[in-house]
Amino acid sequence: MVDFSAMLPKLLLGNELETALTCLPQYNKEEIKGLSASERLLKLTDIYRVFIPTSMTYEIYQKLYTMVSMSLRQKGTIDSIKQMNANYKWAHGGVFHGVITGASSSTIIGNSGIGKSSAIQYAINLLGPILESQKPYHKVIPVLMVSCPFDSNYKGLLFQILISIDEILGTNYYERTEKSHMNAQQVLGLVCQICHLYVGTLIIDEIQFIVEHRAGKQLYLMILQLINTSCISVLLVGTNECLDFFRQAPQIARRSVGLEYGPMAFNEEFRKLCETLFSYQYVAKDSILTESLTYWLFEHTGGISASLVSLIHDAQEIAIMKGKETLGIETLTEAYSSRMKMLHSHSCNSITKIRKSTYKDRVEASFGNTTEVKVIEIEKSIQDIVFQAKRTNADLVAKLREYIKVEEIQC
Repeated sequence: MVDFSAMLPKLLLGNELETALTCLPQYNKEEIKGLSASERLLKLTDIYRVFIPTSMTYEIYQKLYTMVSMSLRQKGTIDSIKQMNANYKWAHGGVFHGVITGASSSTIIGNSGIGKSSAIQYAINLLGPILESQKPYHKVIPVLMVSCPFDSNYKGLLFQILISIDEILGTNYYERTEKSHMNAQQVLGLVCQICHLYVGTLIIDEIQFIVEHRAGKQLYLMILQLINTSCISVLLVGTNECLDFFRQAPQIARRSVGLEYGPMAFNEEFRKLCETLFSYQYVAKDSILTESLTYWLFEHTGGISASLVSLIHDAQEIAIMKGKETLGIETLTEAYSSRMKMLHSHSCNSITKIRKSTYKDRVEASFGNTTEVKVIEIEKSIQDIVFQAKRTNADLVAKLREYIKVEEIQC
């Protein structure tokens, strides 16, 4: 018996894991500054390749490693062979009798844009390529990742799994299945057999599509059957729309227990991400990231990492194209106003949820070379104050003075 779990790379922890997960594209400040505007615009796209791991990334890696290891330990055992025979009989009209346990299912649920799929992909890369044994000759894919069909078509998902396996292993299961006259149960049985033989953990991304289509429940029941008969670990990844769906019945909720994430908080992880992204400046003039600007970025992105990357990228793009050549509040505001209109309502909702009744606002006043940062507690958010001033046609500055100290500086 071959223990494929022993072939996995070692489980990384601490600084070693952080280093392995971090992706920082090559950046030479002096070289960048010497390029033309058009060349810098092309280089600017490197900012989308920046990846800084967070606590979410570490948890996802450890969860995935555990699921893969547990699934691989089942392969090649006597019980595994019995399970394959039971699956074959079930696929050809017999009654399904489960033989082994150990299959697990879990979920990763979180807001769109927080980096779930990127974290999973980096974790998959650390688990290595195909595992291969010589005696007997056998190949296993540690992690296979597919996307849920937009129309929740269960046969579409099964075919997608076969196509992905064929691309990696060089087999032709999809072609053979497509040309045959197999019914739905036989196709599911074949996929279960193939996954049992060649796949460690199956990841189904964009699982929220099951909520948006009337065939979603049927697809989810098929996935449960896949888990039970293939006896491999299955990880479902999706957005918050899935939560109510997964809670509707105990048997579904039990299979859907897992990790749940929201936008980033205003903490050291967010500051580190901002500092790293700000270090990739492709404008002609250098800009400094201040505490107040960091908080401005947090407010206007709602703690969504994908929005943060896009905002800093677009601000630099605007600065280069319009000849302003600086990354500051002016170009950031312009990028937010002109390029991110679709996200305004979502970021405002996030701000409201964060602030609630008590709000700590960092106000930075710069005079010459000195910078003073004050933390002030107020009972209302600045957004609420602005809305109130607009409704009553009151002077905004005077209204702000009721809650915070405002210094007017003549330009």
